[in-house]
Amino acid sequence: MTVPRGHSETPQPFFLGTRGGSWAAWMPPAVAGLEGTCVVLPCRFEYPEELRPAAVHGLWYFGSPYPKSYPPVVARSRPAAVHESFAGRAELLGDPGLRDCSLRLWRLSPELAGKYYFRGDLGGYNQYSFSEHTTLEVLARPVLEVPPEVVAGAEVELRCRVPDNCPELPPLLGWEGAEGLEGAAGGEVREDAGGARNLLGLLRFRPRREDGGRRLGCSVAFANTSLAFEASVALDVQYEPQVVGLWGPSEVVEGARVELGCEAEGRPLPLLSWFRGAAVLREEPAAPALRLLLPRVAPAHAGAYSCVAENRHGRHNHPSWDPGVRPPPRRALGLLCPFWGHPISPIFPPPDNPDPPVVLPESRCTAGGGEGVRCVCSAAAVPEAAVLFELPSRNLTVAEGHRDFAAAPRGGPGTGGGPGGVVTGILTLRGALEPRLAVLCAARNAHGTTARQLRFHHPGQHRGLVWAKVGPVGAVVAFAIVIALVCYLSQSRRKPHPPKPRPSDRPHPLRVVSGEGGQGTWGWCGDQRMTPDL
Repeated sequence: MTVPRGHSETPQPFFLGTRGGSWAAWMPPAVAGLEGTCVVLPCRFEYPEELRPAAVHGLWYFGSPYPKSYPPVVARSRPAAVHESFAGRAELLGDPGLRDCSLRLWRLSPELAGKYYFRGDLGGYNQYSFSEHTTLEVLARPVLEVPPEVVAGAEVELRCRVPDNCPELPPLLGWEGAEGLEGAAGGEVREDAGGARNLLGLLRFRPRREDGGRRLGCSVAFANTSLAFEASVALDVQYEPQVVGLWGPSEVVEGARVELGCEAEGRPLPLLSWFRGAAVLREEPAAPALRLLLPRVAPAHAGAYSCVAENRHGRHNHPSWDPGVRPPPRRALGLLCPFWGHPISPIFPPPDNPDPPVVLPESRCTAGGGEGVRCVCSAAAVPEAAVLFELPSRNLTVAEGHRDFAAAPRGGPGTGGGPGGVVTGILTLRGALEPRLAVLCAARNAHGTTARQLRFHHPGQHRGLVWAKVGPVGAVVAFAIVIALVCYLSQSRRKPHPPKPRPSDRPHPLRVVSGEGGQGTWGWCGDQRMTPDL
């Protein structure tokens, strides 16, 4: 982006004192120039009128105004030697007879930076070293001025300050990287501060958040030369904060461990705070993210939780998070009737309480007969679960729709006669089975998945094997053993024994085998309706 140059202003001549006054001099206190260019130090001086010199000469010193300290001679009006550092690079541009002591320096380099003093020589003892001096600054690049704070949406102005103290080399100024800036406009202003002149390039625009990190540069060139300079800066665009992410569970169960989190953007980094209602639960300054941990959720934790981000440019509040707290699910109970010593059907919570699946104890695989192996998978859950079989050794999953899968009717064989919510699937395996075949019964619903390996049951297997091996002779021996056993039992009955109690003679408590329960749950032990003592 090239900025058109403005027009220079002619500086007004400056006369210090009046004719007939004392020794006095004027020069700018500081002048700057870019390395490799040139600079003119404007200078005027006065001396007492009554001296009436025949000729007026002058010379410039570097670093000190006093000849006794042997400062380097920069330039002089009468032919004489100058310091080697300034040979061919310094020229007394003005005419001391006209009270003009201006000095020009060429091919600026860092070693020329410093203080310059003028000494007037009117002949004889009429010589005077002026304490006024000019400090020369040699720059490697233009000065790019950026406001201390660049805020998105607010107009900003960048300034590129270029020394313009060499009439022979006027600077040409431009901007780099300004394409696409919103509302970009450029301009130039010339400054003359006490004789030191600068060209000031201006760039106005309205930054956006996405302009953060964009590099803007000010470039300077000089006609008919290869000299080129540039200064650049990466924009640090500040903006108001915004909460960009909020996470947490969609459903909270009483007693669970819950972690909430939120993420925010902003420059500078915002103060992040977690609120429940108007109460501050946690806050952290200059944080891109903030977590909130609830180790054990209780009903008192219910309410609207919100994450707030705030910095000096604004404040943002994300919509509240309020999932509610529900009671923990009730699980089915595995019960044992200790008087008879056999398990009974599990007890379930009321159907309106959601519960993950429970694989029932009657789930098993039965082998025998010509039908192969018959596996039963029964599960209870609220809401109702879907059951399936997994055979890891075959990398096979059998579910409803498979030719070997059949669904038993609710309350049918293998369901245990349980209440609503019990689903049973039947798998039939045909043909030869591998020795280490494992069958898993899996059940899943919206609240979880449960899987259990089924045990194999072989009814009548050992009895058939015994009779096949013993044969007719063995049968006779076995018959004799049975007769001897009957005689032994007859003798034993003659001994007194305490009477065996009947089921009605003693209470029939239920013992909880596994799981959790609640009030109002019950089961049957034999012919007795029992309520577990939980």
